[in-house]
Amino acid sequence: MRSANSRRRAAFVGAAVAVSALLLAACGGSSSASDNTLRVAFGSNGSDGQKVWDAAAAQFKKDNPGWNVEFQVQNDDLYETVGLQNLLTSGNAPDVYFEWAGARLANKVKDGYAADITNLIKTSGLDTEFPAGAFATTTIDGKVYMVPFTSDVTNVIWYNKEIFDKQGIAIPTTWAELMAASAKLKAAGLTPFAMGNKDLWVAGNWVGHIISRVAGEQLYDEVMSQKKPLNSPEFVKALGNVQELQKNGYVNASANTISDNEGYALFFDGKAAMLPIGSWIVGIQQEQAPKFQMGWFNQPAIDGGAGDQKSIMGVTTGYIINAKSEKQDKAAEFLKDAFTPDMVQKWVDAGFTPVAKGNADTKPDELTQSMVDLLGSGAPIVAPPDTGYDLKLADALNTATSQVLDGVKTPQEALDEAQAKVQTK
Repeated sequence: MRSANSRRRAAFVGAAVAVSALLLAACGGSSSASDNTLRVAFGSNGSDGQKVWDAAAAQFKKDNPGWNVEFQVQNDDLYETVGLQNLLTSGNAPDVYFEWAGARLANKVKDGYAADITNLIKTSGLDTEFPAGAFATTTIDGKVYMVPFTSDVTNVIWYNKEIFDKQGIAIPTTWAELMAASAKLKAAGLTPFAMGNKDLWVAGNWVGHIISRVAGEQLYDEVMSQKKPLNSPEFVKALGNVQELQKNGYVNASANTISDNEGYALFFDGKAAMLPIGSWIVGIQQEQAPKFQMGWFNQPAIDGGAGDQKSIMGVTTGYIINAKSEKQDKAAEFLKDAFTPDMVQKWVDAGFTPVAKGNADTKPDELTQSMVDLLGSGAPIVAPPDTGYDLKLADALNTATSQVLDGVKTPQEALDEAQAKVQTK
């Protein structure tokens, strides 16, 4: 699922069951709602991202003597599935926490964990740190429930420039061209695609985009919103593309048994030519393989597809102030400190694409800027299965994708089983 750090995947992850509390104080905070410790929860942002949070906490402490900040940091996939919910129902629930816009935000509002901050962002001055219209994606029924953090492209196809140049491969613009390039790479003894799909969301994102291109954005949304079944013919047809990848051996055979980070390593090590993943890979590449030369292209057009063949898969992430917190004013102050122009520059330097305005001269690196430009191109933006829609439904679809990717089920069989799971829940 995806990306519990601005949907930017961390360059490293902690133990799957670990929660590391980083206390910027001489002593720990108590569990009392009336203590002076502000608790902030998110999935790992990597070492560079954590430095920015530490700087924001230091500023908050300077502005609020006697207050402490505790970061409740979890492994991304743990956070997205059960980790956040466990934190919210614990005795030390976060006052501020990371979340994705869309169905996940709506669910937090419905469950009473998201405060209406429509007035708070104005009284705190938070709204002045953001461009006009920035809160549109975090507004439900006219009320603002989340402070936007990043807007991320969640899937394009990254490629190894050296390999493409050596093999004389041009950027594919159609699925047929992509398959022809894959055949050439395989013939040269190279794995076309690297993928670490152990947690299902990696292939799920890519295939979600493929499905939207085949079925069309409206039908994709209707199915993912449970208005139509997962085993609709158009979804079955789209998973035929996954079956084509599997039958031709174009994806590493270990895909469903290795993590996303292990998939990244295959790509950075030159063992695979392409990597379907989101914009957060830029920060990871800069940290793990700074000399690696990569480019990207959007999902190539699929002949006969009903969707817009220039569509983008993307999502807005942000921070919610817990409706059950008694420290909502302080939470807003902290978020204001986290998104000042100087802090925005720090986020950019760390490889993020913050929504907040920043300084006039704030400019990300070339690859990150290209992601910003893609989001601003005017093409339709499609939500990922796991962050844009109900997580149980997304899990059923992503499981079906993994079964086809492993070759253990046909598209029809996998989606029939997925629909049965959804119907019994």
